[in-house]
Amino acid sequence: MSSLAVTLLASFESSVSVLLTLFYGTLASKYNFLSTSAASQISRLCIQVFLPALLFTSLGSELGSPGSSFHTVWPVIVWSLIYPMLCLGLTYPLVLWFKFPTWCFPAAAFNNTTSLPLLLVEALVTTGALDDIVGVGDQQKQGITRLRSYFLMNTMVANALTFTIGPTLLRIGHRRKPRDEQEEATGEDATPNDGADQNHEGGNEHTPLLIHNPKKKINGIYSRFPKPIRAFVKFIYEFLNPPLVAVILAVIIGKIPPLRKAFFDDEENGGVLNAWFTISIENIGGLFTSLQMFVVGSKLYAALQRSSKPEEEDVENSIDLPQDNKLGVASSIYLILLRFVILPAFSTSVVYLLLKHTKILGSDPTLWFALIIAGSGPPAIRIASLSEMSGQSEKTQQAIARMLTGFYIITPLVSFAVVAGLKVCDLFL
Repeated sequence: MSSLAVTLLASFESSVSVLLTLFYGTLASKYNFLSTSAASQISRLCIQVFLPALLFTSLGSELGSPGSSFHTVWPVIVWSLIYPMLCLGLTYPLVLWFKFPTWCFPAAAFNNTTSLPLLLVEALVTTGALDDIVGVGDQQKQGITRLRSYFLMNTMVANALTFTIGPTLLRIGHRRKPRDEQEEATGEDATPNDGADQNHEGGNEHTPLLIHNPKKKINGIYSRFPKPIRAFVKFIYEFLNPPLVAVILAVIIGKIPPLRKAFFDDEENGGVLNAWFTISIENIGGLFTSLQMFVVGSKLYAALQRSSKPEEEDVENSIDLPQDNKLGVASSIYLILLRFVILPAFSTSVVYLLLKHTKILGSDPTLWFALIIAGSGPPAIRIASLSEMSGQSEKTQQAIARMLTGFYIITPLVSFAVVAGLKVCDLFL
C-alpha cells in the first residue's frame, strides 16, 4: 500500500472515530440516557468550565516556552479572521441573486472549531499519522500542545465572530419588525444580566420585608449613563466570557517567568503549583473534547426530533424569507463543496505558496497543519442556537437542524483535507 493510501486510511479512521463519538451522544438521547435539559447544562459546563481550563493549561505552557511568542501565533489569528470573511464574500451573491437561505451565511463562515479538530488530533496521534509533525517520544507532548494551542486560538476568534456578527447575518434581507417590538424583544436599555433579578421580584411568605439589593443601585447608576456608553458596557460585558478570561490569565502567567515557573515547570525546577493545581486544571480541561462532541450528537438528535413535529406557523407575522424554511439541493451542494473542497484547497494552496516563497510561517509544521485544517469541516452546531436567538421560525430551525445533521454524517470527508495538510508539511520538513 502506498504512503498516500496509508495516510488517507489513517485520516479516515480518525474522522470515523470522531463521528462515532457524536453518534454515541445521539444514542444517549434516543434511549433517554441524556435529556435535552441535561445536554444543555453539560454543554454550558463544557464552554464555561472545561474549555477555559483547556485554554489556560495549553496556552499558558505554550506561550512561555522557549522560542514561543506572539510572533508564532499571529498567522493563526489573521487566518481565523480571513477565512470567515472569504466564505461570506463567496456566499453573499448566492443569497442575493440565487435566493439561497440566509442561514447559508453562518453555515459558510463558522465551522466546528472546538471539539472536532481537537478530537481529530487525538485520533490522528493514535494512528501515528501526525508523527512527522508533532514528533515522537518526549517531543510528541510538546508538539501536540502546540498544535492544540493553535486550534484553540482559532476557536477564540471564531467564537467572537459568531456572537458579534452571527445574529446580524441571519437577518440580512429579512423584513424588520416595528421598532417598538424590536426594543421590547431585545431590551436595548436593559442592564447586562437583568434577568437574574427576576426571581426576586415576586415575594412569598419567606421573603423579608426589607430587601437590600445592591444590584438595583448599580442598575440605577447604569441607567444614568448615555446610551452609547451603556451599549459599549453591555458589549464588553458579553464579550468578556470565561474562555476569554482564561486566555488573558494564560497570557499573563505564561509571559511572567516566576509565575510560569510556578504553574508549568516540573517540581524540581520550581513548579510548586504544577504537580497539584495545574494538573487538576489540566484534568478537567481534558474532559472538554470528547464530552463536547458527545453533547453535539445529543443536540442534533433533539433538533431532529423537533423538526419531525409539525408546527403551525404565523406566515403573516414571520420575518423569515420563504427560502429559509427549506433545505435546498443547490445550497446544500454549495456548502458541502465550500466546507470540504473549496476552502481546504484554498488554504492548502496558500500555505504551500507561503512556505515555498517566504519565511513568514517559520519552521513549525504544527502551525502549517493548523492553518490548513482550521477552516475545514462541518458548520458549528451553535448555528442552531443563533437561529433560535434571532427569533427565526420553527420551520427555519428545522431546516438548519437537517442541514447540520447531514453535514456531521459526512464528517469523514475532512480526511482529504487532513491528507493534503500532511503532504504539504512533509514537503517542507
